[in-house]
Amino acid sequence: MCTTEPVPTYLLTIAYDGTAYRGWQRQDGQPTVQQQLEQAFAAIDCPAVHVEAAGRTDAGVHAVGQSAHAVIGRDFPPDKLQLALNANLPPDVAVQAVRRAPDGFHARFFARGKRYVYRCCVSPVRPAIGRTLYHWVRRPVDLQAMRAAARCLLGRHDFRSFATNPGYARTRGTVRTLQHLHLFARPYGFDLAVQGDGFLYNMVRAIAGSLLEVGYGNRPPSWLAEVLQARDRRAAAATAPAGGLYLVRVLYAADLSPAGVEPGREPDLDSAEE
Repeated sequence: MCTTEPVPTYLLTIAYDGTAYRGWQRQDGQPTVQQQLEQAFAAIDCPAVHVEAAGRTDAGVHAVGQSAHAVIGRDFPPDKLQLALNANLPPDVAVQAVRRAPDGFHARFFARGKRYVYRCCVSPVRPAIGRTLYHWVRRPVDLQAMRAAARCLLGRHDFRSFATNPGYARTRGTVRTLQHLHLFARPYGFDLAVQGDGFLYNMVRAIAGSLLEVGYGNRPPSWLAEVLQARDRRAAAATAPAGGLYLVRVLYAADLSPAGVEPGREPDLDSAEE
């Protein structure tokens, strides 16, 4: 009787500076993070490997904890696979960790949530170093007012006002749950940190842009609740630039079990945020 060994599935944790890339997803004629990973697999004699991420970050967006899975025809020790991939990746992309995943694991469908950070440098003078890693805020902001405004966003709501892709309303819906939202003062400025069960396209950057309007004193804290209730993207402020956004972590069950969805069926979770 002939038996077939299961093909190994690996979960990769990846960091990258998104400045030079047109986002995660492979595009003809454009540099992308997915392309770099798949080329690194080909360089270690694993051709035609498809690296599937938990979310497709947009052009200029960074990650310190992107998750992706790859099914490959060779059984690598995880530490050896990490070393081999990093030896074939450019300096602005690095595999932070590799672990074996259960058969049938999917980085996107099994995810239970994500954490993002949006970083702002507050200074009257533009930053000469690291200018692609922050959003430059030219004048002081009132963090207390921004925190007061942000409270209305916690919990489960329709975030249509903060989504730049109208198709979500028809296909996947626009209701999401924000579990955490914090504004942290830093020596260089401040960070906006958010965690939720899923994010709409440009949702974090749209929230950041609207909170800045409150921080500048252009709008009162109560305005953000009005924006949320409007369910209309035109009610919110402009989307903040991509360079300040970081995907920090993709959340999974400890045993990497699925998030209550059938294999192959998309959960109530984004395929791309930024």
